[in-house]
Amino acid sequence: MRDALARQSLSVNVAAEHLGVRNTTLRRWLDGAAPPQLSLLPRIAELTGLTHAIQLELGGVLPPSLRAEAHAIQVTNELRSAVGTIAEVVAHAGELAFSDAGARLAGILLSQEGADLQVTLRRAYRGHRYPVHLSTYVGVQRIHADRHQGDAAREDVAREDVAREDVAREDVALRRRVTQIVGESARAFGAQWREQDPHDWPPPRPNLILNVPQHERPRPPAATALGAAPNLLMLGCPYAHAEYIGALIADALGYGYLDVRYSVPMPLDLAPDDAAVTAARIGFIRSLTADDAATRKHVWSVTDHRVLPAMAGRLAEADVACAIYVRSGDRLLARGGEIWNVPLAEMLRLRAILDHLVATAPWSVLTLSLPDELLTDRDSLADVAMLAAVDAWRHMHTYGFVPGAAAAGGRLRTMFDGHGHPAGDPRPSLIAEARRMPSRH
Repeated sequence: MRDALARQSLSVNVAAEHLGVRNTTLRRWLDGAAPPQLSLLPRIAELTGLTHAIQLELGGVLPPSLRAEAHAIQVTNELRSAVGTIAEVVAHAGELAFSDAGARLAGILLSQEGADLQVTLRRAYRGHRYPVHLSTYVGVQRIHADRHQGDAAREDVAREDVAREDVAREDVALRRRVTQIVGESARAFGAQWREQDPHDWPPPRPNLILNVPQHERPRPPAATALGAAPNLLMLGCPYAHAEYIGALIADALGYGYLDVRYSVPMPLDLAPDDAAVTAARIGFIRSLTADDAATRKHVWSVTDHRVLPAMAGRLAEADVACAIYVRSGDRLLARGGEIWNVPLAEMLRLRAILDHLVATAPWSVLTLSLPDELLTDRDSLADVAMLAAVDAWRHMHTYGFVPGAAAAGGRLRTMFDGHGHPAGDPRPSLIAEARRMPSRH
């Protein structure tokens, strides 16, 4: 609501009059002292541009399990009331039909002063054999932007430098504008500017790319969470897919999920490599290690190459039921350095830090090794990561971290038959080592 007032240059008094409430009431809403009445959602939707179901979801009122049904119900109701305004309502209902946050964020960009913006959606699926909707990319660029690239190519070096500076200034201005339009919505959706190389978006690419998590989004435990291990810690170097494996296991357990990349609410105008972002992430992990209640019935992953060196000692002291370490081989380590723009020497040091951490920390540790010969491309890597999650689940059963009769939920459910055995052909386990495990059950 604050963003809506700022975009439309409305005072609190004028907005309160539009909503039909006292200005003191609206101030209490804006200060978080009181929630608005549900009966006023239609007026709030008109003011903010956010639909009722999205408001309920962002406000923590709508349970995740009812999200799709709530959107479908609202689409149906709006279509039923479409007397004389069919075109407008169908367009509005179409916006609701996009169930992922990336599409909704794109809708906000287009609906709020976005007439000169070209917004492109690209849903990132991973896996040939076991596909999962991992995230949504929102590409943003200006329509008819004149970047003088042809002129620069024909001029001398000085002219090229000037053209590059113009491009950089325009990108900064565009980033500032996108940040202003989406406001707090970006934080609510977990969106951030794409940090790693856009290797999975073939040229031509948009100037700016927002990465909006889908499968790896932060979320609380489900009401039906299993009575399994108190918590699970995922560790790995960048591009080892430890976060992806952790999200699969969290869904299988019904646990909440905390990913340091998306769980720290930072303003969108800060790039992921900003020092303030790293400091906030370090503070976030420090608070998790100091309070085991914050990670209870959660899977939490720490794979940030800037955070791990600073927090390895604190992680060793954390109350962890079981850690799952996805160890990168040399080929995967080098590829991760290319994707995340991290020098290979730094990646090697990071792997050495993780090796030492899992060897000396007091917790139980399962080490997963993703074989280089199977990692032919990003989708093959995701398929192997899915199989690694299956192996981790089986070992957690074996060592009593998951009740013996418990069946996997979420996407991992499809990887087992009716008897709880992995579907498909027999294969070698990807578990390379199990340290300090309890007695076998």
